Order: sequence, then C-alpha cells, then structure tokens
Amino acid sequence: MRGVAFPGSIPPVKPHAIGDLAEVLDNLGIFQAAPGDLVDLCPSGFRRVPISSGSEYYLSLQAFGPEQIAYAHTHPDSEEWVMVLGGSGEARFSAERPLPLSPGMVVGRAEAHPHGFLSGPQPMYLLSIQLPRPAEGATTWDEPGTTTDAIPCVSTGAPCRRCPRCGGHSAPGPTGRFRCENCSYTS
Repeated sequence: MRGVAFPGSIPPVKPHAIGDLAEVLDNLGIFQAAPGDLVDLCPSGFRRVPISSGSEYYLSLQAFGPEQIAYAHTHPDSEEWVMVLGGSGEARFSAERPLPLSPGMVVGRAEAHPHGFLSGPQPMYLLSIQLPRPAEGATTWDEPGTTTDAIPCVSTGAPCRRCPRCGGHSAPGPTGRFRCENCSYTS
C-alpha cells in the first residue's frame, strides 16, 4: 500500500510542497552560498533579507557591516531565536550586560523582551527565526537612534542612510522619501 508504513519499515518520504522551509531553502541555494553572497552590506545601516514567512513564523538573514547597530526594540507578540552565521558582536538583551556573540552561537529571547544587536569590527551575519511572525505595527522602539547623512549606496549608487528608528538601511522610495528596509519607517 502506498504511503503506509509497516512496523519495522522506513516511513515514506513526503515530497516538498510550495512554501515548505526545505523547498524555500533549496530554491534559494542558501546551503551552497555564504551569507555575504546573499546580501550587499552598506555602511549606512544593517540589511535584512526575508527568507520565508507565514502567520506562525518569520525567517530572515540579518547582515551587519562593521560596528552597525540594530537599536533596542520589543516584539510583544513574538519570541526570536538568532544563530550567528559569521562575524562577532553582541546581543543587547540588557544595556548593563550585553552578551558577546560568535559564530555558531544560538541565542533566544522571550516575547515582550527588549533586544538589539551590535556588530564588531568585521561584518556579522545572523539567521533570525521569529515565532510567531510579529504583527505589523506591534513593535515598540525602546532605544533612541540617530540617522546618518545620505551617502551613495554601495549596491545601487542611489542615496541611502541609516534608519533613525531601528538602525537599518534606508533608501529613497518612489516618492523620494526614505523608507527603511527593515522596519518600514519613512521620512
């Protein structure tokens, strides 16, 4: 009988379906690429590349240039697990005691717990898994940030700058206003 496992036998393997994490990763070739191959770093702010998402999860690659920051923020409705793929820096779960990060580390934080990240002198790459996906507009920004003057973007040549709300990369949108790639802040 097809699709039935008998005692002592190996259960049948189900084929990938569209939207399965394994299918997404296979199509992106992520296991055959280094994190730096998947995102262009920019001195104006860290970059986030969504990999896959659904109502119950959000999977993304976060890429930080040297000494870049993701300002402290809180997702009241979602926990987050982060794996350090490369580089070093710190997880800022507490202003008094930042947690040093190095390749291979996995750190997590509970929902409604403020957090941020700061890269060291070299680029840092994080794989972020948020469970469930944070609701739009639910994130609060707990640390005041600063912005940078617009500079020519490394990847596009167009002006870009660091987002004053989250520290992410902001580029001009169709109206000429700056829009953050990470938190959708506009100015």
